[in-house]
Amino acid sequence: MTKVRTITDHLEPLLMALGGLVAGRLALGLAAEHGTSPLWQAATAVLVYTLTVALLGRAGGDDPHQTVTEATRILAFVLLAALAGALQLLCTTVQFLALLGGGLAALASTRATT
Repeated sequence: MTKVRTITDHLEPLLMALGGLVAGRLALGLAAEHGTSPLWQAATAVLVYTLTVALLGRAGGDDPHQTVTEATRILAFVLLAALAGALQLLCTTVQFLALLGGGLAALASTRATT
């Protein structure tokens, strides 16, 4: 029962963070269309992300500061897990290629000596 409650507790902030990312990306695109500098574009995107998550938290009856903190923390955990998975896949691929290359090198060296 606690696992189900934990998953649902993390799902709501993650959805809020995704909504904030969509709104932030939209604001970034609008700022880029108006020809602002990249620094202002990034600042606008972060501001819109923060305000969107805070407003979504406020609409849900939660504390806006805690909602932004939870949503950003959950989003960071998801990104970290995705990067760790990609790095593990890359390491496994390199190990497989090294194993395959080592086997082929031994095969080629025995054919060259005979």
